[in-house]
Amino acid sequence: MIRFTIRSFRNRLLLGMLLTLLVIQSFSVAHDMLDHRAAFLSALERECAMVLTLASQALAQPMWDFDSTQIENILASVISEGHTSQVQLFDQSDNQLLIRQAEGYTPAADDLQASQMITYQIGTQFEELGRLEITLSTAGIAAPLWDAMLHHLLTSLGVLILIGLLTFLVLSRLSRPLSQISAAMNDIRHERFTGEIPGLERHDEIGGLAQALDQLRRHKIEVAELRAESDESARRAHKRIQRALQSTRDGVLLADETGEVVLCNPNGELFFGDAKIGRPLNLRSWLPPDLADLAENHIQLNQSFAFEATTPHSLSGHVLNLLVRGGPIRDEHGFYLGSMLLASDHSDQARQAERVRFLAEHDSLTGLPNRRLMEQTLKTWLQQENEEVSILLADLDHFKQINDTLGHPAGDALLQVVAHKFESCASTYVMAARLGGDEFAILVKGADSLTRLTNIANRLVAEMAQPQEVNGQVLHTGMSAGIATLSGPQAKPSEGIRRADLALYEAKRGGRGMVEVFHADLETEIKRKSLLERELRQALRQGDIRPVYQVQTDLQSGAVIGFETLARWHHRQLGTLSPAEFIPIAEDSGLIRELTYQIMTQAFQATARWHAAGFQGRVAVNLSPKLFGTQVDEFVNDCLYETNCPASAVEAEITETVVLASGQSALREIQALQELGVTVALDDFGMGYSSLSYLQKFPVDKIKVDAAFVSKLPESEETRAIVGAITELGHALGMRVTGEGAETDLHRQLLQACGVDYLQGYFDGPPLTERAATARLFPGQPLNRQG
Repeated sequence: MIRFTIRSFRNRLLLGMLLTLLVIQSFSVAHDMLDHRAAFLSALERECAMVLTLASQALAQPMWDFDSTQIENILASVISEGHTSQVQLFDQSDNQLLIRQAEGYTPAADDLQASQMITYQIGTQFEELGRLEITLSTAGIAAPLWDAMLHHLLTSLGVLILIGLLTFLVLSRLSRPLSQISAAMNDIRHERFTGEIPGLERHDEIGGLAQALDQLRRHKIEVAELRAESDESARRAHKRIQRALQSTRDGVLLADETGEVVLCNPNGELFFGDAKIGRPLNLRSWLPPDLADLAENHIQLNQSFAFEATTPHSLSGHVLNLLVRGGPIRDEHGFYLGSMLLASDHSDQARQAERVRFLAEHDSLTGLPNRRLMEQTLKTWLQQENEEVSILLADLDHFKQINDTLGHPAGDALLQVVAHKFESCASTYVMAARLGGDEFAILVKGADSLTRLTNIANRLVAEMAQPQEVNGQVLHTGMSAGIATLSGPQAKPSEGIRRADLALYEAKRGGRGMVEVFHADLETEIKRKSLLERELRQALRQGDIRPVYQVQTDLQSGAVIGFETLARWHHRQLGTLSPAEFIPIAEDSGLIRELTYQIMTQAFQATARWHAAGFQGRVAVNLSPKLFGTQVDEFVNDCLYETNCPASAVEAEITETVVLASGQSALREIQALQELGVTVALDDFGMGYSSLSYLQKFPVDKIKVDAAFVSKLPESEETRAIVGAITELGHALGMRVTGEGAETDLHRQLLQACGVDYLQGYFDGPPLTERAATARLFPGQPLNRQG
């Protein structure tokens, strides 16, 4: 059954052809009709001319004779015969003489009119008798003209129908394979690949089209199979990502470029306040205003950021310590797509770090703040404008005798009793601390700090002068105290402690059980400092300060892995001076750079010789905090270049004072040292106020546990826990750990049990000269240098 729809290509082509033929036929019919009308009019004109000529000739004689009857008969015959509708006769003056009309004639604008003069010949002369005018109506040709047009229309219609039928049949046969191919293409478009492609056996254009379509179908089948595999793979990958986001402990949040949350995993909903998919990102629902402002500014500027924040858990209400990181999301062309927030719950680590920091900042026996916390508090109070701070240093009289006679447990119990007395004095502006051993301290802030502290000191001394009942035993001891006062941000905490220490020494020298306030007569030590500064300048000019090398060994193998370079000054009158005495003088007087240069160049020359001989360890040099901020990396690099010493053979030791004093500038210089190839170690670790908080920010390679911890390892379980925690923390951050001040085999065993990597101290012998160190490294080999 043939179906006719206007959307079919075949039918549209057929309709187009028929319309074209119809237009052509219409033009042909119109042209023929015009030709027929022109032919009829031409015949009518010829008839009019002939009738006019004959009638004019017939009327000449009767008009000459004035025979009106004959004239009327002639005019009547003209009307009765032919197609003449009207005849008029005019005289010489063009006056109408007669008019005759055919019955039923009505004048029309398109009637054919013609006239001719009537003449009568007399000899050779012609006499004008009048004028004859006849009118032929064109209405007479309408009927034959219509008959001709109707005949032509019927003929054209028949021809058009015949051509249309023939064209329809031909197009139907030609379009059938195209329709079949179109149906096959529609199946392919809807991914129905079961049918066959028609026309593959043909060798004409239809066959070529069918073959191309068959190749397309095969390609589509392959693509569909690959897409199905890819969709399955993508579905599994999406499922894995969803599972990972749901199971991770981190909070993950994605927001689009408008700030609307488009992804938030379960932990993200717990960490990020009221964050829900479809809601605007609201940082202020869970962040403090300052951090929210910071994060919003970075997000608006399409910048990455990271900070720590505390926020309550949305279900339990517990305070969480979060590490929040964020940054922009961009496509492969760099266009901004939105922002991402990641939050890691570091609450356990923060509590552990807080515990370790508390242990590092407080005395494990008494719970009082230790020396470093006291010094940091003193520095903080002095930085406050116009604040006066008084410092008390005290120690117990005859404490060693109690330890020796009654044992360390009795001594520890007494220390706890004393600590309780000191702690009872503490308040907002009063801080009590244990500095170590039997040494205690009190800080008092305020305008009348000296008077208040003197009263506190007198009361404590009086109480300690009384017998103390400890664990059922009555102990007789006493206490001496020294006081000094500082004020203003220019005051140096170390100077105040030094003055209080001088006052304490004076109190002990005066007979113990006394309170002494620092005064001008105690400036003897200051005079000694001035003397030592002058002597130090001369010693540097003469090269009297020499390096010695303290061995560092591997706790597992016992092998020498390096040395620490120490400065030694043998004065001709004062004898051997401790670095603890002359290095602070060098720092205060601006001589530390020259002193470091001399020690460092000598140490680097020795290191270069040792490495040339096959030693693979490192030699450590101490870098004073005073050197930082003066391009210390270039200073070290110049010394390395001057001595031809490899940077990989050198280790730079810094203290936390560098971190506290220089901040980010110190970080840049530390990184510059590491870029040279120098290893960086953090010295005296564990005793500082901020060691733990800065350890993660300053990328040192090694940490050295302070000797104060190592010395207490045999007697203190808490100290062993602290050293173990420090070692574990260092290893977790990819750092090696050295224990300083090891003097006995028990120290070595306990450090090894704590997981410490290296040992340094008198257990391996005293510091060595270069000659002795060379002999230690290369026994039995000839020495290239004497030292």
